[in-house]
Amino acid sequence: MTVATSASKPMPQRYYSPGKAVVPPRPLPQMRTPARPQPAESPVPLPRLGTGGHGRIVTFTSPSGGVGLSTMVALTGLTLAKRGIRCAMLDADLSGGGLDVLLGIEHEPGLTLQDLDAPLGRIEGDALNHELPQWEGLRVLSHSPWRGDPPDWWELQAAIEALGEANDVVLVDAGRGEAMAHAPELACSRRVVAIELSVLGMARAKAHLAGIDRLEGSVAGGDCGGDPLIVGMSPRGASRRASDTAVAMAEVIAYLGDDVLGPVRCVPSLCADILAGLGIRSVPRRNRRVIDAIADWIDDGSERSDRRERGRKGG
Repeated sequence: MTVATSASKPMPQRYYSPGKAVVPPRPLPQMRTPARPQPAESPVPLPRLGTGGHGRIVTFTSPSGGVGLSTMVALTGLTLAKRGIRCAMLDADLSGGGLDVLLGIEHEPGLTLQDLDAPLGRIEGDALNHELPQWEGLRVLSHSPWRGDPPDWWELQAAIEALGEANDVVLVDAGRGEAMAHAPELACSRRVVAIELSVLGMARAKAHLAGIDRLEGSVAGGDCGGDPLIVGMSPRGASRRASDTAVAMAEVIAYLGDDVLGPVRCVPSLCADILAGLGIRSVPRRNRRVIDAIADWIDDGSERSDRRERGRKGG
């Protein structure tokens, strides 16, 4: 991607008002401006999602970058969408972002987190859904930190609430989980944690899981999201034999004391497509079993019953 270097070029304006959204022209990416400091105190929790007709929020995190978390989120969303589930993806990796680039839709018209403006902390769900770019039937609210400042915490919360209103499932790519400190909905959601299947990856996973549990207790006030689903990721760059034998799944289960799905393997053809800007075309056969298992964990029987009931009522 070409990065504009002209200091005189104005930063994009924010567009959004409750109930009415305006799609701005998509400018060329610009140099990132210094981020505004985040508030020191956590906000007052909004009503929890996942009840009262709201969509289920599922937050994906990882102890470190580069393990394939965003790709796994996209593959899971693609699988859910093919099951007829109304699904949206939110890019809440505020220090990284770029989910739209990974999917190859960065030039599609539509809103990003930089375009939202919710001074009253409220956005209409259907209006937001209508203004988002789509990828394979999924609504995508991405984050482009090179375009400007990150959203304020109340704007992020408003986006989560709106997406939950208008979709059955919202998959949140939260990176290392920094956004969870300012969004109780994420700290209190169901969680998927991707860990690298290596000795260092397991050590990082232990610290990450402990930190997320502490955050859930301090922000959300208890274990409202349940135990996380842990997914093992084969180390990138390792040969197939090396990745298969680096750390056995049984060792991971014994070390972390939880059930672990995996491994999600690195597929060279998929990596090549992403690096070339072609996006993701399908779920690789080598990873289909694991991705289906993640989708099954999200799309349990109660959720299917809720959707059928809403369908009968015309919801």
